[in-house]
Amino acid sequence: MVWVLIAGGGYAGLQTAIVMERLLKGTKSKIALIDKREYHTLLPSLPEIISKRGFSIIYYRDILKNRNIEFIQADIRDISLDSRSVSMVNNSQIPRTLEYDFLVLSLGSRPFVPDIPGMNEFAFQFNSIEDAQKIATALPNIGMGKTIVVGGGGATGVELAGEIATLQGTIPESNPTEVVLISTNLLNGFPDEAVKWAKIYLDSLNVRLLIGKEYSIVEIRSNSIRLKNGIDIRSSLFIWTGGVVASPLLKQIGLNIGKNGRVLVNSYLQPDGRDDVFVIGDSALILDNYGQPLPTNAYFAKEHGKVAAYNIWAKVNGAPFRKFKPSDPGSTYAISIGSEFAISRISGLDLFGYSASKLKKIIKMKYLKEIGGASLAGREFSRF
Repeated sequence: MVWVLIAGGGYAGLQTAIVMERLLKGTKSKIALIDKREYHTLLPSLPEIISKRGFSIIYYRDILKNRNIEFIQADIRDISLDSRSVSMVNNSQIPRTLEYDFLVLSLGSRPFVPDIPGMNEFAFQFNSIEDAQKIATALPNIGMGKTIVVGGGGATGVELAGEIATLQGTIPESNPTEVVLISTNLLNGFPDEAVKWAKIYLDSLNVRLLIGKEYSIVEIRSNSIRLKNGIDIRSSLFIWTGGVVASPLLKQIGLNIGKNGRVLVNSYLQPDGRDDVFVIGDSALILDNYGQPLPTNAYFAKEHGKVAAYNIWAKVNGAPFRKFKPSDPGSTYAISIGSEFAISRISGLDLFGYSASKLKKIIKMKYLKEIGGASLAGREFSRF
């Protein structure tokens, strides 16, 4: 019997479980997927929750009901790499320990919260369905003529600012709410053409862009944001989207940690000295051909999952391992800016505008079909 434990049910972990089940079908094996939540979160769709135009969670019971994969809802508290065991507690705080032959660590991430005065007291985070729902609830209470500030110019910050601006634009007001996006850079690492179109469309939505090192946030107050250049920006609602860090458990269990708490892995997605462990998704630190960390996104996470699953099968069957060979980080992406505009690149083709928006929905439908069949994909198709 081969025991495979997958810690974390995000894009990477779920992909590992699904591919692993197919590869090990007909063998004496058992696959368990562990996650503290009962549902899988579609992180690229989280901004849609703000305007209540989409869905972002799928229950694991619906994804795994016809698959030979055990789902365990529990919070992982400790992992012993030497004894090959995982300790966890369920919602009732009942402890449980499982041993494994192979362990896949896909523990996701949490918001990077810099040591800026007022960040913990006055900032809304944006990294979960609960965060999105809190913001959606707060927005109607902002009032006319107020200012909403989004901190962080990555894909999440751009999508969120665009979603809020689009929503506010549907409200007839003589004194409209202003949306401000503040960051040291905009879509860092993305192609120049994508950055250009993002600026153009955000400007068309009347999003005020404050981009540059001089706009670094140095203090957050209840009703304003202080910038490095001494300017104060009034703020009735401040949302922080300035990056993520990996789970602290990875360092706690003795793995070699690099930037943002991510585990240094080889080209087979294994940490140093551990041929029975694979680290993937936001938990893994993988460098590109220029020595720079690859971004954490859904596309790379899914590819990690496929490689980890194949390499476990290869280890069991004495076959050669497969290397994870990342393509250009900017080669595949889709960023929505409101409901009818997006910027995207897939297979070398750049799209901007309404067609790119449709492409992102097609990508989502394809993923939903992959993990849950045609009926699940149909939920998105009905909104197409």
